[in-house]
Amino acid sequence: MATKKSKPRPASGPSRRKQSNPRVEATAELRGQPLSHQAYELIKGRILSMELRPGQFLNEAALCKLTGIGRMPVHQATHRLQAEGLIEVIPRKGLVIRMDSLHDALALLEARLAIEPNVAALAAERISKEQCVKLERLLKQCRGFIPHSKRQAYGVIHRAFHGLVVGAASNKVLADTLRPLQERSELFWRLTIMPEEALEVTQREHEAVLHAILKHDAESARDAMQAHLLSLHNRIIKATNARH
Repeated sequence: MATKKSKPRPASGPSRRKQSNPRVEATAELRGQPLSHQAYELIKGRILSMELRPGQFLNEAALCKLTGIGRMPVHQATHRLQAEGLIEVIPRKGLVIRMDSLHDALALLEARLAIEPNVAALAAERISKEQCVKLERLLKQCRGFIPHSKRQAYGVIHRAFHGLVVGAASNKVLADTLRPLQERSELFWRLTIMPEEALEVTQREHEAVLHAILKHDAESARDAMQAHLLSLHNRIIKATNARH
């Protein structure tokens, strides 16, 4: 009898459903979080992955259907996303996924330049051995995504690298301030036409930041991060000018 009871194996069915339903997987990862936060993360993830494309019009009803979450939490999530500059609310029309203009992107990098070099300096002073290992491992992984055709995948790891540096600084206020700026930078990275050597340049700049942090050299880490963000700023201008 025991053999017959185990025969249906009920776990296999739900496992297959989870794999085929991204919304269920994401909700499982966020289990225990407020519904408004779940809605925020789910919508933001679809914006950053380009499933919701820049310029696309939506309404809250469509977002409720997409996330499987009710109207009030979705409404709260859209206000948060609007504050972070990922969506725009058009009166009597609905919501639109924002298209970062050149001006917006350069302003974003200016904001990061005002904060992130000093964060890198703090990271050099405070980073743990475990965090050093994670940063080294991540940069090794990055080398596999340097070909221009893998630019979008590199952009995700690019953000992860900067996130680890911020985490190593051990300052929650700075982390909360930089996180939305870095997330918006990932979207812009996906949309901007860059020269073929752009990822190789970025990789070298990241390795310079890492080298300074591993040496616990705060001044060099600050300079390397500033040089990286200024380089990205200048490459964006150059790439945009080349299109006109």
